[in-house]
Parts: sequence; structure tokens; C-alpha cells
Amino acid sequence: MALTQCPSCNKRISSKVKECPHCQFVLAGQSKEDVEREWHRLRQEKSDKLLSRSMLALLIAIAAFTYLFLQQPMPGTWQYGVSVGAMIVGLIWFTINRVQLLFLRKKKR
Repeated sequence: MALTQCPSCNKRISSKVKECPHCQFVLAGQSKEDVEREWHRLRQEKSDKLLSRSMLALLIAIAAFTYLFLQQPMPGTWQYGVSVGAMIVGLIWFTINRVQLLFLRKKKR
């Protein structure tokens, strides 16, 4: 009995089971190509989610910078603090998502 990874949830399961006990993905009756296709589909879905989140984070950072540039609030006011904070949070969030995306693309099956 060998241990493999479930193509759906990526958790370790027995190679003899017909269904993943964690996510109930049905393995019985599927060829290796079907399992591989499901693994690639889920990986692409995760990649798309990370890409969408990184674009949202970049949009927040750009919007905060635009507000800061156009309105030019006085330093020390709450508008200045919120815009600088949103810009920093957006850039950090963007960086984290891009690093996760990089690790996802380098990850082998």
C-alpha cells in the first residue's frame, strides 16, 4: 500500500482507496490522464485566484497613491494616514500574492 497525493485536495492518501477521505474526490474508474487533468485544473484555478487577488491589491495601492497625489492631504491628518496605510497594505498584499504565485508555478507534482 503506497501513499499518493489526492489530485483534488493534495493530501496524502492510500493508492488503494476509491475515494479521498478528506474531500470525497472519486478516484475509482479514472485513468491516470483524468487524475492528472484534474490536478492541472485545480492548480490553474488556484493560480487564477492568486492572480486576481494580486491585481486587486495592486488596484488598491494605485488608488491610494492616486488619492495621495491628487488630493495632497496634509501630513498628520486621517486622510493622509489612511491613504499611506492603504498604499502600504496594497503593496505588501501584492508582493505576498506574487511570491505565492511564483512558488505555485515552481511546484512540481
